[in-house]
Amino acid sequence: MSRHALVLVGVCALTFFVGLGRPALTDSDEAFYAESAREMIERSDWLTPYYNGEPRFDKPVLYYWLVAASYVAAGSSPGAARFPAALAGVGLVLVTFFCARRWYDGPTALLAGLIGATSAGIVATARQALPDLPLAFFVTLATWAALVALLDDPRRPLDRSERRLWLLLAGLAAAGGFLVKGPVGPALTAVIVLPLLALDWRRHGVLLRVTAVDLGLASAVFLIVALPWYAAMAAEHGAGYLERFFLAENLDRFATDRYNAPRPAWYYLPIVAGGLLPWSPFMILWLPALRRVRRRGTLDSCALRLAVWAAAPLAFYTLSVGKQPRYILPLLTPLAILLARAMVRALDGSTTTRKIFVAAGASAGVLVLSIGGLTYRARPLLVEWSPAVTVGVPAAVLLAGAAIVAASLAAWRHAPRAGGIPALVAAAAIVMAVGAHLVVLASPGPAPVERVAAMLAATRGGDEPYGRHRVFNRNLVYYTRRPHVELPALQAARNFLESSRRVLCVLREEDAAHFRRDGLRLQRLGEVRYLNTGNLNLRTLLNPDPDIYLQRIVLVANR
Repeated sequence: MSRHALVLVGVCALTFFVGLGRPALTDSDEAFYAESAREMIERSDWLTPYYNGEPRFDKPVLYYWLVAASYVAAGSSPGAARFPAALAGVGLVLVTFFCARRWYDGPTALLAGLIGATSAGIVATARQALPDLPLAFFVTLATWAALVALLDDPRRPLDRSERRLWLLLAGLAAAGGFLVKGPVGPALTAVIVLPLLALDWRRHGVLLRVTAVDLGLASAVFLIVALPWYAAMAAEHGAGYLERFFLAENLDRFATDRYNAPRPAWYYLPIVAGGLLPWSPFMILWLPALRRVRRRGTLDSCALRLAVWAAAPLAFYTLSVGKQPRYILPLLTPLAILLARAMVRALDGSTTTRKIFVAAGASAGVLVLSIGGLTYRARPLLVEWSPAVTVGVPAAVLLAGAAIVAASLAAWRHAPRAGGIPALVAAAAIVMAVGAHLVVLASPGPAPVERVAAMLAATRGGDEPYGRHRVFNRNLVYYTRRPHVELPALQAARNFLESSRRVLCVLREEDAAHFRRDGLRLQRLGEVRYLNTGNLNLRTLLNPDPDIYLQRIVLVANR
């Protein structure tokens, strides 16, 4: 492995792996995967995922297998549940690096990898027990391998055996995407590769540069790897499983609002910009590049490939009814390479483009300063930490932002100094990633959900049922290691607490007070203060009111 690749792995170790077990599993989908993998081992059933004791048919099995393997090696923990996603992040960064090095040069490759290793979208998902980043890795690898195999290489010609190996790698990666999240994996690769093949055919009159045998071998690899689990699930649960998964779970998720509320067509544009933070201000460097393309009337082949690579999935997901921020992760690799190429060219270009680069750097510094200010403003919500910590973290972010601004101001007068700005931006991203996941999103000791789980273990006798209402959505069962009763509505919680046998319930203090006013006699067994970090957003940081966002969670018994 090259020296630059090792540097990128080192950066990934800081942004993806430091404090990987923190914070606790939040109220998000990651508890589904962490708990289902634990139940997979407990039940010794490596075919059907279960959650809370019930079969979970929503997603394919590969991420569950990866987490379960991580548990077998290191024990069940949030860090182990997130390890496969973090590892996929490293893989994605390395694919970004090697793709940029193959199509451009070493400086572009290093910077593209650095952008990938420190971008907010990739860092955030690398630290969650979710299959979205593994999917992005498989889609990115399959796309790059297919493009290398099927198109002319910009640097050197490939012989037939090399093309065959790249095509086999594409088939294997597409199978991984199919097993980690279903047909969307190979579909995303297809919507990128097929338009580029059509453009290549129109330009050069060559439809395929591989043989039918090569295509058959790649297809065989895909089928051999991807289909056995689906066939086994159909044999175990009936053909109705396939209909439910492929139609209800995938087609409905794309074409209806059954799973996600409808969002406007422009929804992904700010999401893409946010996913590239703190590098987003450098996107302004694409404007001079677009002007050059306009003057010349052509776009170099590598830039064209990367542009289609980014635009096709964006169009695909824009057309879908159900939209989620994590869906755009496969766009970030081509955008990181295009951004790195524009930055390298700006540093080597005219005085005007260097000035634009420096202005973008100053904007990135101001952005980091703003994030530091918002983190400082959020101190009233971080009640579990000492003032030294809640001041120290934003101070470190503010210092990093000030360093970027200072370097940009110096480079405005002395252009050769601009080359150090990307390193400072990357350093600021590392500071923000570590500070966010070790402090802002975490607790200094056991998290509230862990403390509630400990209360349940101490007060629950035998097989007494326990339920939860409006709190610790999906993650409480992971920490109790026992199935719970889901109480989605207030009336369901009331009926549960009116049971003739002793039951326990975790709910908000306001709901418990409501029941007491209605005459229910509840025994209070404990309480915690809880900030749902899974729902933190800009509105929370702008108005960090403890009375609004800090909840009192109580454990009660009906007798």
